[in-house]
Amino acid sequence: MAMAIPTRTSTEHLSHGLDRAAFKVYAHAERHLASPLLDKREEAATEEHGHNKADQFSRNNLRRISDKVKTKTGEIFHPRHKKQKSLESTTVPTLAPPPSKSDDDDRMYNPAPEQKGPDFKEVVKHPIETVQSAMHGASGAKFAEALDNQVIAHGAEVKIVRAYDDVKSAETEEAKTTAMDNLEDLKKERQDAFVRWTIDRHVLKVRQVPPRTISQPRREDYKSSNKDGKGTVQWLEYGHDLLRFYLEHYGDQHIDRNPNLPEPSEEAINTSMERLVMTSTPYQMLIMKIRHIYRWENKYETAFYLGAYTFLWAVNYLAGTLMLSLIALVLRRRLYPPNLEDIREDIKRSEDVDMTALNLTQMIEQYGSQGWFGVLRKDLGPWLLLQTEDLTNVLEIWRNFYEWRDPKRTTISLILLVQAWLSITLVPLSVMVKAGQFFAGIVFFGLFPIASRYPQYRLLASPMKWLFWKIPTDAEWAIARLQVEANHRKQTLRDTKSSSEEERSDQINDNTSEDAEPEVNIGRYHCTTENHHGDLCVTSRSVKYKTAIRSHILWDLKFDDITMLQKVGAGDGMLFVTTEGENYRVSGLKLRNEVFTQIIGYSGLRWQVTG
Repeated sequence: MAMAIPTRTSTEHLSHGLDRAAFKVYAHAERHLASPLLDKREEAATEEHGHNKADQFSRNNLRRISDKVKTKTGEIFHPRHKKQKSLESTTVPTLAPPPSKSDDDDRMYNPAPEQKGPDFKEVVKHPIETVQSAMHGASGAKFAEALDNQVIAHGAEVKIVRAYDDVKSAETEEAKTTAMDNLEDLKKERQDAFVRWTIDRHVLKVRQVPPRTISQPRREDYKSSNKDGKGTVQWLEYGHDLLRFYLEHYGDQHIDRNPNLPEPSEEAINTSMERLVMTSTPYQMLIMKIRHIYRWENKYETAFYLGAYTFLWAVNYLAGTLMLSLIALVLRRRLYPPNLEDIREDIKRSEDVDMTALNLTQMIEQYGSQGWFGVLRKDLGPWLLLQTEDLTNVLEIWRNFYEWRDPKRTTISLILLVQAWLSITLVPLSVMVKAGQFFAGIVFFGLFPIASRYPQYRLLASPMKWLFWKIPTDAEWAIARLQVEANHRKQTLRDTKSSSEEERSDQINDNTSEDAEPEVNIGRYHCTTENHHGDLCVTSRSVKYKTAIRSHILWDLKFDDITMLQKVGAGDGMLFVTTEGENYRVSGLKLRNEVFTQIIGYSGLRWQVTG
């Protein structure tokens, strides 16, 4: 017994068992397997001797006493529950029992974020936006519950770190032994939680692996004799049966004998999404680290990686170093598994809203199950929308390049592709690989920072944009098409202005000289602005608002002074932004899309699509 105490109280292996365990699950298998019997013996000994020691008021003993009191109280006041429990009792311990949910909201450094409902004033002032926000919060809470409560809960992380602190702060061998036992129990619960989350949420159907009934085929069984008495082997049939034997012998576990595709039910889709998000957590952290490097947030760190990349590129050992880094990363994970200090740091980051969340679960803990979705949409939404639009533009450019929307630009891009083909064909492969690695370094350390820190220049820093330079997107092609048609219409008006004075007075203003381009009256459209009812008068040079009462001109804007034209509202609003930063908005414009198109076409100005 004297030799066993140091082994159990040793703190050398406290961090073992925090991650998903290998097939040898427990370091002290006999302790966990015999734990139900040990608990019963301890309770029997306590009842028989009737005395309590000082350490019986530790956390484990208090929990055991509390559970016993609850059980006795339930038997007294709810005898029906006692009968039902006796009917549902099992003769063997439950495998991987589900963890307790009582301490899931426990915090170590900062309190849990307060979940507030919609404010009454906001409901009255903005009812639609408030309801939409509440719905987003509810959907975010449902998704957060699936992610956070099914794996290792935050409270369980806090509990195991506190147990580790209890081991470190224990002053006597007896207290340290108790704390070590508590820590081992929490590790066991942690492994059970891993099992329960996988089995309960993601294993919906299993198939029994059938016993192997195919014996290895023998060559003699496939020999046949011809008329001359010579034997020949049926190699095709023999090879087929031999291949089938080896496939079922070594890969039967990976053969799906159910040819039907899975049905896309809500439960199956949620399960797949949960698995994807939780499995990609390490990759989310890796992406954040890579982003931290190429944005030059730490200049010295990025400069170190740039110098290392340049040196390895110069000595032609870049690919070999990447392979060695992958091998070293896996070996390091084996030699230095996650420890309790890593969990402590994760808890600190998950509870501090001032620290950047490195993955989705940390963000859920920082802002709560109902607030994380709004924060994610606010922080990531604009960037994600911008990336989606850029990707769509690239796909449209590729299609318009193929369909010769702009023959001149398509010809130039084809010449560049021919030059690239000649380079690949004539230049040695080693030189091409080295040039490709050099270009990749320029993109990562030079172009990515520009596109990330200065989004307004992201297209200039895009190699794809260089190759397909000025090939239009669908929106750019549509604007060009409108302006070509508008020029044709204005030319027709210019040719007919001298033939009919009446038609000239209807279509062209009196102040237009013969040498100047005629100003076309696009139309008058009823709408409202600043609580005024009136008409929006649009020409090919300006737009002005004239009130219905006294025909007072409220504002008059030249198109040369307008920097942005935007559709707003629920389908009937338009916003004009001037060079001086002034905003003029109209609403109730029924033909908004037609007016928007007329202004773009007849104005003859260069418009850039920004949304």
